[in-house]
Amino acid sequence: MTSRWDQQQQQQQQQQQQQQIQQQPLLGNVNNSNVSNLAVNQNNLDSLKKERRRLESYIDSKLNHLSTLNDKVQADDEHIDIEYSKIDLSDLSSELDSAFKNLQRCNDMLVDDPNFSTNKVHKDKLDDYLNEYRRLKKNIKSTLESFELLEGSTYNKNKDTEIPMTSLLREHSTLQSSSYVQDSILGQARQAHEALENQRRILRGTSHKINTMPSLFQTIDGVTSKIKRYKQRNVVVLGLLIGGLICFLFYYSLKK
Repeated sequence: MTSRWDQQQQQQQQQQQQQQIQQQPLLGNVNNSNVSNLAVNQNNLDSLKKERRRLESYIDSKLNHLSTLNDKVQADDEHIDIEYSKIDLSDLSSELDSAFKNLQRCNDMLVDDPNFSTNKVHKDKLDDYLNEYRRLKKNIKSTLESFELLEGSTYNKNKDTEIPMTSLLREHSTLQSSSYVQDSILGQARQAHEALENQRRILRGTSHKINTMPSLFQTIDGVTSKIKRYKQRNVVVLGLLIGGLICFLFYYSLKK
């Protein structure tokens, strides 16, 4: 069983780690303005890639803390400090939400990077982080809510019959099912959004090709006009040559 003093010590250690991370450029503050001000050129692309790796390392560390909290909540079901766990969950959620936003912005700013396969790997990694984060957060919140419901149960004066909580647990189960359905719908919406983005890129490429076709037609028309002029010139020259030969033959016949 983890004592309250041990939990406070762990919280202080986590705060010290967080202060050390905040001293790193851009990573601690997870500063939105610094990420958005990076220009898309070769040097800044390298900076963005470096920042993306730092954010991924930061998120991975925080997810480990969140996983530890989840294990603690699941194990110490009778002696858990609910308020302390709520505060810890709130702090980790705030830090991870901010880090996810900035990592998403880094990926968006690197969408035009020629190394498409690497960008796809980092995008998949972000999706995995988000799924793991939602799963852990949902488990922790669900467990804490269950503890609160159980702690809120009371007894009658003789303390021989517990007030039934079937309806409350059923309502809680319904809310969990609704949350799962919402997550599924949001996932489908994200997939549809990605498909539309891919179609949009394809249409842009097609539009560019269509816009270049008029100039191609003009070039073909110019070549065709030149060929026609050459043919007309050749006909005139050939006609003059034939006429000259006829005149020469006529003159030659008269001489005889």
